[in-house]
Amino acid sequence: MCGRYVSPEEAAIERYWHIGARTPPRWPNACYNVAPTMTVPILRHDESGQLKLLPARWGLIPDWWKESTPPRFSFNARSEDAAGKPLWRQALRSTRCLMPALGWYEWNEKESVCNPAGREVRQPYFIHSPTDPIIAIAGLCSLWITPNGEPVLSCALLTRSAAPCIEHIHHRMPVVLAPESFEEWLSAATRSETLGDLIHHARDDFAGHRVSLRVNNARNDSVELIESAD
Repeated sequence: MCGRYVSPEEAAIERYWHIGARTPPRWPNACYNVAPTMTVPILRHDESGQLKLLPARWGLIPDWWKESTPPRFSFNARSEDAAGKPLWRQALRSTRCLMPALGWYEWNEKESVCNPAGREVRQPYFIHSPTDPIIAIAGLCSLWITPNGEPVLSCALLTRSAAPCIEHIHHRMPVVLAPESFEEWLSAATRSETLGDLIHHARDDFAGHRVSLRVNNARNDSVELIESAD
């Protein structure tokens, strides 16, 4: 279950997707320890079909949500059953997005280490593409109106079974789309069968290495978090 990832700086996203720069930038620096409920950059089409970079809450709130507090554990969705779940199905059908990333973290259930307090914990890994500095995670988004009338754009990432190259670290991974799949994923006109094909043919060219236990604390945020601890 992907509960932490690394988001690029805004300028890197704009260069990769060839979109205009915003001044001042909303994300001048990369975030090396993104956690659920944080505000993250997402890419989606506007009403005219233009690609837009927008801020969204990581943790999807469907537009029909009636409670005053957001749903819990809505930051990722299993791609295998998202189409049949009320929390995800409307967003999967019509409001998909891309979540730019440098990579993500997973904790190896089969590998334990001792933290500074002497307690046994799972070993974290940073997983990334060795050939591409930026990847695009398949996301869902939704615009919710709070009881006070304020709009909240939110998102969730899709997950799938892990690629063979990293399944020794964790049995699940985000759905990472190939560049040639971006437009079809974002288009509201794409049929459900095609969405399934895009997920099935998602990227699997990843590598992982052990990282510091400092990533366990979401308050820690520096480039050192993704450096190898081997």
